[in-house]
Amino acid sequence: MKIYRNTLILLGLVTVAMTVAPTQLLAATNGFIVPAFRGTANSQFGYWEAFTTPAGAPGNLPDQPGATTSAVLTQTDANGLLTGSSNIYNTSGSSFELTNATPFTLGTVVLQTRTVGSELAYSSVSLTYWDTNSVPHLLAPLFRYELNRAVVPGQGNAVSSLWQWNLTGLTASNYSITFNASEPHLSFDSMTLDTVDQFGAVLPAQPFLFNLDAAPAKLARWMYPFNGNPAARTTVNVFGALGNTPTFDSRDAQTLLGWKTTIPTGLGADNYLIRRARVTLTLANTNYTYTGTLRDYRTYFPTNDPRYLSSSNSSSPVELFGAGFRGGFTNQANAFVPYAATNYPQAGPFFGTTPPPGIYSSNRAAYAAGFDTNGLLVDVSNNVGDNGTNGPVAVEVPNPFEVAPFGVGQTTSVGFGQLMPVGSQLTFDLNLNDPQIYRYVQIGLNDGNLSFVLCSLVNASLTGPASYPIFYSPFSSIADERYEYPLVDLEGAIVRPALDSDSDGLPDDWENFYFGSLSNSANNNADGDGANNLAEFQAGTSPTNATSTFLLRSVLLAANAAEVHFDFAPGRQYTIGYADDLPNWQTVTNPVLNYSSAWLAKTGTNLVYPAPVYAVWRDINATNAQRFYRVSAH
Repeated sequence: MKIYRNTLILLGLVTVAMTVAPTQLLAATNGFIVPAFRGTANSQFGYWEAFTTPAGAPGNLPDQPGATTSAVLTQTDANGLLTGSSNIYNTSGSSFELTNATPFTLGTVVLQTRTVGSELAYSSVSLTYWDTNSVPHLLAPLFRYELNRAVVPGQGNAVSSLWQWNLTGLTASNYSITFNASEPHLSFDSMTLDTVDQFGAVLPAQPFLFNLDAAPAKLARWMYPFNGNPAARTTVNVFGALGNTPTFDSRDAQTLLGWKTTIPTGLGADNYLIRRARVTLTLANTNYTYTGTLRDYRTYFPTNDPRYLSSSNSSSPVELFGAGFRGGFTNQANAFVPYAATNYPQAGPFFGTTPPPGIYSSNRAAYAAGFDTNGLLVDVSNNVGDNGTNGPVAVEVPNPFEVAPFGVGQTTSVGFGQLMPVGSQLTFDLNLNDPQIYRYVQIGLNDGNLSFVLCSLVNASLTGPASYPIFYSPFSSIADERYEYPLVDLEGAIVRPALDSDSDGLPDDWENFYFGSLSNSANNNADGDGANNLAEFQAGTSPTNATSTFLLRSVLLAANAAEVHFDFAPGRQYTIGYADDLPNWQTVTNPVLNYSSAWLAKTGTNLVYPAPVYAVWRDINATNAQRFYRVSAH
């Protein structure tokens, strides 16, 4: 990198504490590391810092001293141009190809890149090698490791990344690496390439842990139909519109919160393990009556509804959900781009679809989203519905439904039913025991964006002081002084699947996350739940929690079908086996599953949220007198 080499991560980004490569491996420039094998026999090295050919032939050879490779980097998009600092810049979609041939059979290839502005499409980085018969083969990298991220004033993020490939036993010496930009305006700053004839892990077998401690939100968009100044509000609030107000969502005023993470991204959602996830908000008013207990959705019905249930809560809790999006925008290439957590701006529109005149419900661009029984994120803005007494049928909600929030606001400042003072805080510990919520966070970390929506069904006060909660936003100078803006705290680890130094089938990072060492073997059953550590790893369950087990709960007859209930884990796929006589099994791969819990299904008595979530498979062909079932995870 030619400028801003010592730029620090600004406060608006998440800072990360993690174990990284030893100090002696850190290069002085761009955050690149020096592999231990550099300069040994049968190795090659090249460093590109100042490019001379913006696009096409003859490409760019290494320009820094000490190069021992003749590898060539070529910008294959014709719109490339050189900047004053000798970067390759492109106003359209950059694409690159790095070609090389070595005089030895390859064991390891290590590529490190530095970009400014738009980032690479990290999943696009791939290596093609040619075997001794000149047949090409595609090989994915072992991992992407984010070495460094910094803010370059006026230019965006500068990101350094490392990729490693294992070519041991492939008899390859000719190869190419291709990669693309994620969007226009990428400035390709610098690169290193290291090759050697043997495989050796570039990064050490130490815990790859992360700890995002009290990181402020970058986005706090008050999603209210009449919010005329979404970019600069110093406070945000949440309230409901219950009763006979069919033109509004029941969860009327919502707040979209977003964080840009600097944990290494693009490593695959399965490889992010999460121990703790918490969101904290600070009250800016004194009129909210605290309750930290989730109310049954039927307690919000009119008292004359036969489904109505009474509640001891006169107030309503504040709830945290996932973020769903609808609508989008037209980019510079005149293509429609749907809104998502990665691109919805602070001043984004309220409406995602054009509503009927005077109707403000079910049309918001960003909305509170929870998981339905199909495992899909759905809009929960009207889960309690309207009272059904007014308005056209099109805007009524005929089928209210229960929802499972990601978290319910808690405080230690006051007791149940008391007013919360200014400066007191609500914390939302995400229910990571719900595999679908856990998966939502994994995907957010993989994408580098965590987004949640805050809402409540506490009714808005039309006169007098606001009875609903008002929170400081990231744009408040008061919150900035006191560190009282929306914060996120996460703790977890990133798994590098190929890093298994003790060769027990368990990645080192997974073992270190759960056990703090590599001392537990694959055959150990640390939590005594009947499943050994290898089985827990394969099933996606916790080896230190006896209640986290891949278990077939029950088989029930219901509505002319057999229902198979089993525990499931985030990111896993399942195969169902059934047999009317044990020797002859039939299998259903990727079966259609439903998801439920005692809270959602309203089964049992004295239900308290959260309740364990389980998967359901319905066998509509279970007509014999007996049938056996088995479930496998993969």
